[in-house]
Order: sequence, then structure tokens, then C-alpha cells
Amino acid sequence: MIKRRNFLLGGLGAVAFVVVGALGTELINEAEIAAAVRRRLSFLKLDEEGPRAFAKDKVAALLAKRPSWLRVKGRIRSMLAKPTTHWGFSDDKRTRRQRMEDNLATLYLLSSDFFQNGADVSRTVRYVNLYDPMRACGNPFARPPTDPQSTT
Repeated sequence: MIKRRNFLLGGLGAVAFVVVGALGTELINEAEIAAAVRRRLSFLKLDEEGPRAFAKDKVAALLAKRPSWLRVKGRIRSMLAKPTTHWGFSDDKRTRRQRMEDNLATLYLLSSDFFQNGADVSRTVRYVNLYDPMRACGNPFARPPTDPQSTT
């Protein structure tokens, strides 16, 4: 038989777990996304409007996602998991924010014309649209075919 005290303590523990999880998530806005992209890709020439448009599209894509049990389960596992070097786990020493900024910079490069122009560092990188791996013909590494007879 469950006692009222145990039930209340269990409920209080569940609420504390949810509060700690909510405090652990860092809500990020468009200005922070654009600043992180500029900071991580400071060695490239980025167009002025590109990071802002990318941040706007990224926030819109994040808000369009519906919560599902799989996402909630994955989020809980990522909060509770401690990276170690045993059994093939990563020994990454970066903070969560640094990993997030690296992921945003990578997504920005995939969403731009950087790879379509041959990864040329001297060119200005322009944002095209948000990279979606599920979109057909969305390969950022694809280059337009060139016909040698048409250039002569």
C-alpha cells in the first residue's frame, strides 16, 4: 500500500527533475545563433545578411518540431549520460555550448554555397537556404556540371 507521504515525495522528486532539466536547456535566440556562426567562422568572409537569415530559418525550424516520445527520451538520455572513454563513448572535453556552436557553424556551411564553390576560403560565403538532409537534391557538395564545348 502506498502512503500519502511517499506519493508526495515522489511527485516532488519528479517536479525537481523537470525543473533541473528545464534549467539545463539553454534557450537560444536568433542574435546568439548569428553571433555564434560569425565567431566560429571568423576566418571566412561571410555576407552581411547570411547569418541573420540562417538564424531566423533555424529558429523557425526548431519551433516547427513537435515534441514526441522519442525526442523526450533522447533529451533525457543526453542529460543523464556522462561521456567516458569506456566502451566506445566519446571523451570530448568541450562544453555543451561549444558543441552547439560547432554544430551551428557546420550547418551554416552546409546551408551556404561554400562547398558548391569548391571550399574556396578567398570567396565570400553566401547563405542559400537551411540544409535539410531529407530534401531531395539537397547535396551541398554537388557542383553544377560544366560542358567544355560550351565554354570555348
